[in-house]
Amino acid sequence: MLITLAGCFSALAQDSLQVSVRANVKKDAIQLRWAVNSPLAWKQTNRAGFRIERYTVVRNGQILPQAEKTLLTPEPVKPQPLDKWQTLATQNNYAAIIAQALYGQNFQLSGDDARGVMKMMSMAQELEQRYLVSMYAADLSYPASVMAGWGWEDKTVKSNERYLYRIIPVISGKMVSVKMGSVYVGLADYQPLPQPQDLAAVFGNKSVILAWNYKILGHVYNSYFIEKSTDGKNFTRLSETPFANMNGKNGKPNDRMYYMDTLANNTTTAYYRIIGVTPFSEEGPVSVVVSGEGKNTVAYVPHIQRAVPNAQGGVDINWEFDERGNEHLKRFELQYADNNKGPFVPVLTDITPTTRNITYNQMNVTNYFVIAAIPEDGEPIVSFPVLVQPVDSVPPISPTGLQGVVDSLGVVRLSWTPNHEKDLLGYRIYRAQTKGEELIPLNDVAIRNNHFTDTLEVRNLNSKVYYAITAVDMRYNQSEKSVVAELQKPDVVPPSPPIITSYKLTDKGVQLEWVTGQEENIAALQLYRQEKGSKENTLIYTVTDTNVQSYTDETAEMDRLYGYTIKAVTKNGLSSEPSPIITIRARGQASQMGKITSFTGKRNRKDQSILLSWKHDVKEAKAFELYKGEAGKGLSLWKVTKSFETQIQDIDVKPDVQYEYVIRTVLASGKTGAVAKVNVQN
Repeated sequence: MLITLAGCFSALAQDSLQVSVRANVKKDAIQLRWAVNSPLAWKQTNRAGFRIERYTVVRNGQILPQAEKTLLTPEPVKPQPLDKWQTLATQNNYAAIIAQALYGQNFQLSGDDARGVMKMMSMAQELEQRYLVSMYAADLSYPASVMAGWGWEDKTVKSNERYLYRIIPVISGKMVSVKMGSVYVGLADYQPLPQPQDLAAVFGNKSVILAWNYKILGHVYNSYFIEKSTDGKNFTRLSETPFANMNGKNGKPNDRMYYMDTLANNTTTAYYRIIGVTPFSEEGPVSVVVSGEGKNTVAYVPHIQRAVPNAQGGVDINWEFDERGNEHLKRFELQYADNNKGPFVPVLTDITPTTRNITYNQMNVTNYFVIAAIPEDGEPIVSFPVLVQPVDSVPPISPTGLQGVVDSLGVVRLSWTPNHEKDLLGYRIYRAQTKGEELIPLNDVAIRNNHFTDTLEVRNLNSKVYYAITAVDMRYNQSEKSVVAELQKPDVVPPSPPIITSYKLTDKGVQLEWVTGQEENIAALQLYRQEKGSKENTLIYTVTDTNVQSYTDETAEMDRLYGYTIKAVTKNGLSSEPSPIITIRARGQASQMGKITSFTGKRNRKDQSILLSWKHDVKEAKAFELYKGEAGKGLSLWKVTKSFETQIQDIDVKPDVQYEYVIRTVLASGKTGAVAKVNVQN
């Protein structure tokens, strides 16, 4: 079973075992450092070694047609024998650590731990410890990593060339597979080492915390020396070994490094600086120097016991603070913020150390207060914050300056003058599709900005949309609605065509009457005339007052046959389809066509229907067209009857609605003749 499990783990590990490589460019050489990513791969490659291949890819700024291969290691690079480590190990502790990890004796197990699963687990833990400790030591000593076969320095490079280095594990068939690593680099990549960043110091009571940015130069430095001075000139290192960033989460180090140092007293100035160390054992320039002195601290903390609004609109506050701390204080301060995280600003200062209660009158709707004890020397000691909210039932003022625009895609952009109440929570937006309709709120959660974007369906009949806003404070008091903003929607839907409802032949000419669809955005009506036999359709009348519903054509010539149509045009120039053509013979001859002498409608209360009846003296009638619509809302073709029919019943009607009907004669020639209309209240 153990052999099977080991085989499974080995198979899983093979998918991710690989070599990671990084390069360090010097002025005349390129240094390489590499490492494998598992204890098992570490053990196997230490035995088999690595082969280093260099490919010259670029020369004099030109990519070579065929990269030139150079084998830098005819024999695989392996850890040096133990007897060759003695000189370096005596001078370098990290070399001694690596030598111990490579060549030290195995753990000696006894009893039950020496058998079965426990023995296997102990062996795995030992291998992992050897791997981790040696990798850490190699990061801190480049000469030791070279001795261990994990580093190489190439001094045969040229400044006009760039290279691809490949570190290839020499793996036999019985070993696990480890992927090779590579790095592309040239001498032109050389850059001087940067200065460590953002060193800061926080001084406390005989202590200091140093912090600096590790992440920004984490690709350059993996450890740091910390140096200290008492005169700002002569610095000594706090440790012979550099400090590494060992803290982190999910395998990643923290963005900042921290170090706490102790001070001999709070009166002497201490100076600190840091020096970065690369994985190739190179030290960078020193950082800026930070300095300071320790801070005497007060051992007692103020605590607010009571903070109650008073009848005058202020707040009465009292707190407790140990009397023994009075002699260390300069004063107390009352500090205010509009949230519990601050920043808190002083609103009452110079409160004597013996005072324990005060009254503050300049209250806002939401107030967070702390009591700060200001010591003679050192940082203030601050109480926990308390929240004080006076009673508020006064709503904000109604917003002003509401305006907006609707674009061709139906996107509405609203803006208004912002309110200035300190306790303002935000705004609610209301919309109506027609004038006088109830305004419906668009947002449940108040918005903080003084602008809002809405979307509309522009392809409907209403030409305008209406908006209003209210202001809401933090107690959810809501203002009155603003003045309603009436916004014009873009014209994207043509208006419905008007209908010529009747005509009359007079001494002056042909008098026409019509009705429209009553759209709000109609800007003009255009009346056209076309003489029989002519292809020219002539505009004879344009009216911009949509309340005008008749016109007399005084230019019609006697005994001429004319066809009349009418169109509606919007403010943006969209035109309706022409109305159904009505054909009329002008003046004397037109009377021979006859007319509808009677057209009536009668309501039947019993079955909720309307009976339409008509009489006529048109001799050439072929059929009758009947148009229907609610009064004032436009007409559409409803029914076509035979010429011999004189009545029809409309059963599709609603109660308490006035309907408008128009009847028009269709002649045997296909032209239209007499027209009449009637209104019926159901």
